[in-house]
Amino acid sequence: MKKLNYKKLISLLLSVLTVFSVTFCCVSCKDDDGANAKTEIEKEYEYIFNDLSNFPISFTYGEKTFNGFSSSQFSLVSTDTKNERNGVLNTVVLRHENILVTLKTCLYKDYNAYDYTVYFKNIGSVNSKVFSNIYADMTFKGESPKLKGIMGDKGGDYEPYEYDLTEYPLSFKSTSGRPTHGNFPYYNLENANGGAMLAIGWGGTWQADFEYDESKMESSFSATGTLNLKTYLKSGEEIRTPLYAVVRYYKRNETLATNAWRKWMVDCNIPREGDTTDPMKPIRMVQISNDTGKPNSDGSISEDYTTWERSLQSYYDHGLTADYRWFDAGWYISPDNQTVPSNWYGTVGTWTIDPVKWPEDTFKQSVDYAKAHGTGTMVWFEPERVTNLDALSENYGYQKSWAITGASTNLNNLGNPDALNWTKNKILTFMQTHGVSMYREDFNLDPNTFWYSGDVAQGENRRGITENLYIQGHYDLWDSIIAWQKANGGATCVDSCASGGGRNDLETMRRAIINLRSDSDRTTIDRRLAMTSTLSKWLPLNGTITAEKTAELANGIIDIYAIRGSLLCSTVLNIKWYHDANNGVIDWEILKQGEREWKEGSKYLLKDFYNLTPYRGVTGNYSWTAWEYYDPDTDSAFVQAFRQENAEAVTYTVKLKALKDNKYYKVRDIDGVNSIDKVLGSTLKKGLTLTAQNKRTAISLYIEPIL
Repeated sequence: MKKLNYKKLISLLLSVLTVFSVTFCCVSCKDDDGANAKTEIEKEYEYIFNDLSNFPISFTYGEKTFNGFSSSQFSLVSTDTKNERNGVLNTVVLRHENILVTLKTCLYKDYNAYDYTVYFKNIGSVNSKVFSNIYADMTFKGESPKLKGIMGDKGGDYEPYEYDLTEYPLSFKSTSGRPTHGNFPYYNLENANGGAMLAIGWGGTWQADFEYDESKMESSFSATGTLNLKTYLKSGEEIRTPLYAVVRYYKRNETLATNAWRKWMVDCNIPREGDTTDPMKPIRMVQISNDTGKPNSDGSISEDYTTWERSLQSYYDHGLTADYRWFDAGWYISPDNQTVPSNWYGTVGTWTIDPVKWPEDTFKQSVDYAKAHGTGTMVWFEPERVTNLDALSENYGYQKSWAITGASTNLNNLGNPDALNWTKNKILTFMQTHGVSMYREDFNLDPNTFWYSGDVAQGENRRGITENLYIQGHYDLWDSIIAWQKANGGATCVDSCASGGGRNDLETMRRAIINLRSDSDRTTIDRRLAMTSTLSKWLPLNGTITAEKTAELANGIIDIYAIRGSLLCSTVLNIKWYHDANNGVIDWEILKQGEREWKEGSKYLLKDFYNLTPYRGVTGNYSWTAWEYYDPDTDSAFVQAFRQENAEAVTYTVKLKALKDNKYYKVRDIDGVNSIDKVLGSTLKKGLTLTAQNKRTAISLYIEPIL
């Protein structure tokens, strides 16, 4: 087989890049040095391809360690180039001995971005040598580096951090198997030359290390997925790295970097709208599980064929709409064919509707009723856990050998093709039978100990194989569900939930929306505001439950403050209304006002984002919190400001961003208090003083140019 001629290859690829060049423009490209910025990203990307020994990966195979893919060790099999996600995807297949190596890299030239994934497949008839120490390795020139980011969910609360890399190296690790609990694999590596926004897309374990070399004035980024991987590959097996992404910026400016990242996320990553190339639009959801009049321990455990119609009819009769109805946990029969009165957690696995709660086609009747009012139905599943293996095997054809068993629950091994196909069939059959439009997935255990057990069962030198094949199977499951939904007029995404925000890595975000970004966000508005101020910088397509619930307000309250504090890309109304109607608890006019405000404000939620106040913390409610969404296409902005519950100041001054200095704008406060008929952009950028006479006041402003 011929050796790889890299110079000839790069000439071919770059000529194709010219043909397929895209015309979108990112935030940073609009600055004075935009032309240089585009040149720099092309140089950086070209450097990787001019000589694949520069490819940013290292790994050990057998006794030999490789850095990149040198022409003396790897032979060219094929190349392919095509447009994808507003970028140009290049696929190069190499061969070393009986290992096929597939490099998938995508250049988003007009977004100063690129990403890559590497696959290793054994095409021989016997076991391969052992793979280990597979790392992404990158360096970035520039003095005075700082690393900025946020923590993950489940204890991290998306709290921001900033570290000085000149003081000490940093290491981040996720060992649970749910990748965005605790740590969050998205980073802003900032230095005197600008910097890089970095992300690791992998639904399992991962590690990221950062270090600064003062003598070279460069920072290193080393990352891996599938921790401690050390495995041979059986004939036909394939493992892969995470998706690694880089978005470059060329001025030291955090807000510039944030919006370059958001622009790339929206245009090149989040799910598309239907069959178009447009990003998915924000959505409104309704959940009626609290409105059954029956005890509801959690999820949709109390919903049945007698409860749904009066709730939905009342909702629609009052003039409200929703894109989706959220049908949550507890709707299925247990593996031993018992109805589930309260413990949905311990009875998952059948994915068969409970015929006691939903006899004959009554659930489909509820789905069709909602659909007739423009509302699809989203249904909760948790396919990765299986309970009561004996009964599940006897009654539903699930083979006990497919599961990795634990003390109190079991992991459905999606890396096993038979388990994966059984799971696909159960889910898609249910969705087809009942006309479901969107799949919601939860995951309520840490899988890493199960993966380790799976490795041990396979013997020596199989560490990490269970996780790697499992994650690939999980992506396959989601891709199959999304393809089915699209083909049947449903959503073009799934809803990702793993005990809240446990699985929101970049690879997941290319398939999913986050309808509930954290289980803890179902509590106070203070926590909600804090999370919006940080998570929105990284993941624009996030959402929450609208009602505010505390220990004192267990049933939840909803007022205009809660509604405005919950104005996100996915807003979920989950309260009582039918059963509270006679008590006067529900103010339907407030709910209708909230819907009107969401429809106007949501048009800005995927645009540029600026925090106008410091981070207040999830329990910080003694001051004001404010942010701005700015639409560069219309030169207009949507500003939200909150005088929080214990804030003493009646006024607060915010400095608006991005407006044109010499242009006049109208400030429209939808409550009329802070409106201004005509004001220069430069004045608004110097400071706009807002007034709220009462604590717990939310202000919504539209800043619109005077033409």
